[in-house]
Amino acid sequence: VKQHKMKKAIFFCAALVLVACNQAPDLSFYKTNQALAEKFLDTYVSPTDYDGFTTMIADEIQHQSPMYGQGVVGKEAVFGQANFYMNNFSDVTFNNAVWLPGVDNETLVPDGSVRVYGTWKGVSNATGKSFSVDSYHYFLFNEDGKLVQSGDFFDATGMIMAVAPDPVGENTEE
Repeated sequence: VKQHKMKKAIFFCAALVLVACNQAPDLSFYKTNQALAEKFLDTYVSPTDYDGFTTMIADEIQHQSPMYGQGVVGKEAVFGQANFYMNNFSDVTFNNAVWLPGVDNETLVPDGSVRVYGTWKGVSNATGKSFSVDSYHYFLFNEDGKLVQSGDFFDATGMIMAVAPDPVGENTEE
């Protein structure tokens, strides 16, 4: 009888562990933050919304810039980069978005952060040349819905070179 009760207890504990391990993570916080991230990216889509953009940035923002040599920047640099993109490009769209939950780097458990892969397209206001650049972005919002950590990964230099004016004296018509 004792052995039978022990087997039942071990079986019960094993079943409990299996059920606990197979529970889907609560993604409600992620879904809330995904909506914020979508709203944030929409501020860059034509027509742009610089004022809406600025209201979503926390004072303590830490942003991984896509610009060569910039590294992690703060609020003023984030505003400067947004100003540059919003004032120099039109017909901007973000296409083929693949939204994913972010995870804690150590536990690999969803932490409410948001990741997205997609393709930015638009036209340079100065040259009329178009661009298309694949990108990866991540976002972490605080309890107030303000962006505290973010990062952009795309070929910013290549994008700028693609829409640059033609060199003086170069005949572009054949």
